[in-house]
Amino acid sequence: MIHTKEQILATAEKVLKDLEKHFFKKENILGASYVKNEKLIRGNNKGKGAALWTVSIHEPIFDSAVFLTILDETGEPLYIQNKHGIAEIEKDSNGNYK
Repeated sequence: MIHTKEQILATAEKVLKDLEKHFFKKENILGASYVKNEKLIRGNNKGKGAALWTVSIHEPIFDSAVFLTILDETGEPLYIQNKHGIAEIEKDSNGNYK
């Protein structure tokens, strides 16, 4: 494990602020869990194992769960998943996630 739970939760907060702008509430972040070797489900390395963090988020409007996956190696988010699908996360030249 390279990153601490606190570092991952801080990253999740930044990602969600960037993605949800006006709707973000810190209290919707429920927690984070670490898995030493989980298969990636998106991106160039799909199917390969990696150390991942999964941040659980409560989405109050639809009373559902959202999951943010962060790569432990870099501390950067990979994708966000809800009941409708999975979206990859990118960082723009200003350091904002989209």
